Amino acid sequence: MKQYFFDYEEGMNRENCHPRFATLASEDFYYDGCDDFTPFGSDTGHDTLTALQDWYQHGGRDREIGSFVLGLFKEWDCPVPKDIWRAQADVIEAWLALEPLNERFLMDEWRVRVAAAFGQLRISGDIEARMLDDALLAMRFQLWFNERARTVYPAWEYADAEKARLLAMQAVLEQVRAGVGKR
Repeated sequence: MKQYFFDYEEGMNRENCHPRFATLASEDFYYDGCDDFTPFGSDTGHDTLTALQDWYQHGGRDREIGSFVLGLFKEWDCPVPKDIWRAQADVIEAWLALEPLNERFLMDEWRVRVAAAFGQLRISGDIEARMLDDALLAMRFQLWFNERARTVYPAWEYADAEKARLLAMQAVLEQVRAGVGKR
């Protein structure tokens, strides 16, 4: 199976990604490496895609992507308790209240899962089933977090822009789940 990698000097574009990714992720923002509200635009998303591309180039296989993600969390020494990101909102809120930086750590965990799923789609044209489930769950939590931000930070001017991107990314993941454009 052919894999698609981007050249760092050339950047991300429709020509250096899997055709299925280009079809499903057709909006320009998917190719913007500087937009925090895209799978690969935040530092976390870009670093995840870069590490994933290197992992694939050194023999990584689709079915092992869960191990890649766990290895990345270990390498980055992420201080998020195991499965907190799957917890109920009240449990997450209690953990967030313990330390102001916990918001950043949790958002990064969600972003890694979303970037890994989109990265897998970008490179190989599909997303492993468990990775897809994790990415969809992370998207739901990011949407919840967006709603939470509107209350905690009511003057946040980017809430609508982030929500629109999150919904678009969620729709792409749902299309993958439905088998749209599958080879």
